[in-house]
Amino acid sequence: MSLLGNLKNQIIVAVILTLALVMVYINFIAPVQSEKASKASLLTQKKQELEAITKRTTGSNTIGAEEQVSLSKTRNRVPEVPDQEGLIREVRMLEVISKMSLANYNFEIGKVAESTTPATTASTATPAAASTSAQANGTTAVAALPSLAIPVKLNTTAKGDYQQIHRFLDELQTTNRLIQVDKITFAVKGGAPVKLNALKREITVNVSLVSYYAPGLQKFFKSPVPVNYTKPTGKSNLLY
Repeated sequence: MSLLGNLKNQIIVAVILTLALVMVYINFIAPVQSEKASKASLLTQKKQELEAITKRTTGSNTIGAEEQVSLSKTRNRVPEVPDQEGLIREVRMLEVISKMSLANYNFEIGKVAESTTPATTASTATPAAASTSAQANGTTAVAALPSLAIPVKLNTTAKGDYQQIHRFLDELQTTNRLIQVDKITFAVKGGAPVKLNALKREITVNVSLVSYYAPGLQKFFKSPVPVNYTKPTGKSNLLY
């Protein structure tokens, strides 16, 4: 009887672990993969919009009202500088909404690929050679344009229960800045296999979030990215 009872307990534990893995995939992994594909599509769209505007405004110092609106919307999603402070504000807001505890922010900022422009020699050339040289210079100018989207990766560790993590990932889709999950792993503290409050068990999450910045936007905006904040009222000392 004891052996049979142990076998039943092992079967129950195996079934519970299987159901837990299925629940994690359905509620965490699958939504993250779907959200990642959606953000990748949005990023491609913004890159195409910026590329189209850049081509239309080449050789001109002014842009139309329609282009200004489009650029402003693109800037909100993908700024012209890494803006780590702005990214932290977005993540802090998610932390407050989801009531999770985040720590150990670590940034990995991509760099703009350097391009070299071949030097031109002062020599007499035929019209055909001049035409070929102009085409080559045009190709070099296009290649010298800054990359349209440079990644900014934020690695952090979060702690929370099932509902808090679900809320965090859900609210991640509503941020003003384009942010997507690059990698996420879970770790659950050991304990009894069956608990009535299983959804409240603390889960440690290591997550890598990826945002982007577009250096090519700097030619359209002379002032830095605006910072939204509430001015203090009725205070003479800002420290207290």
